[in-house]
Amino acid sequence: MPDAKDSPWSLTLTEVGSRLEELRERQDLTQSAVVERLHVRGIKTNISTLSRIEGGKRRVVSREFVEALLDCYGADADERRDVLGLLSVDTTPAGRRRRPALWRRHAALLGPMQFEGYLNLEPRAYLLRNYQPQIIQGLLQTREYAHHAIASMRPDLKPAEVRGLVDVRMDRQRKIADGALQEFQALIEQGALCRQVGDPQVMRGQLERLLLASEDPQFSIRVLPDSIGCHPGLAGPFVLMSFHETTRDVLWVETMNRSVYFDQTQDVEPYAEVFTDLWGRALDLADTRVLLKEMIKEL
Repeated sequence: MPDAKDSPWSLTLTEVGSRLEELRERQDLTQSAVVERLHVRGIKTNISTLSRIEGGKRRVVSREFVEALLDCYGADADERRDVLGLLSVDTTPAGRRRRPALWRRHAALLGPMQFEGYLNLEPRAYLLRNYQPQIIQGLLQTREYAHHAIASMRPDLKPAEVRGLVDVRMDRQRKIADGALQEFQALIEQGALCRQVGDPQVMRGQLERLLLASEDPQFSIRVLPDSIGCHPGLAGPFVLMSFHETTRDVLWVETMNRSVYFDQTQDVEPYAEVFTDLWGRALDLADTRVLLKEMIKEL
């Protein structure tokens, strides 16, 4: 597993930094050389500042400074327009300016899980691709299913803490309905549908929820049948996010009690390739609906 990163302060500033780094490297300039060139122009900066800008770690980057870098790198008109256009859009997550009351109330839980970064980005993605080998995706869970799943998977939590995480999960569902999401591709292992979570009534309600969601054009649900056998996805659940304001996708990998973020191509692409392969081998929508109906009848 590659080294995880902190989730970005701003996806747009991350993209601006990436574009500037590419332009600098195209000119075969070191960061030190760029700092020296800027000093000659009367612009004081240092390698640390330049590194933080390229890494998307600066919360504020002035237009004047970016223009100076573009001049230094000999950027053409199209490149300048693209970078400055990105810079003009404020996409810093609102939650980073003021955290929602629900998050503040459950900060003691969300903090150690490092989950707020995920919560900030999820409603801003226009495409979510989520593979789940063991349970049904959180964005498709009923409240009852979510409660039993969280309580069973996190026996260390008190009942009030379980309820808090359920509230956060239900709030996520509301937020994506009002967000940028155009399509949520949910890839579910057949075994996850068969795994008993709660009593039969809970499972019936959950399967009916999936069947109803499959009629919504916003959701694309496919079941990966047991006949597929062993495959790379069984290493664990993951989510791929795509955004309008950046060309790069980001990856979230779930562990037992936290989620970790990756945005480098060499880290994201293997997961994207696995998802695409499994998506193509899964039951299509019609066959998925047939399977869900059969399972509901058996309960």
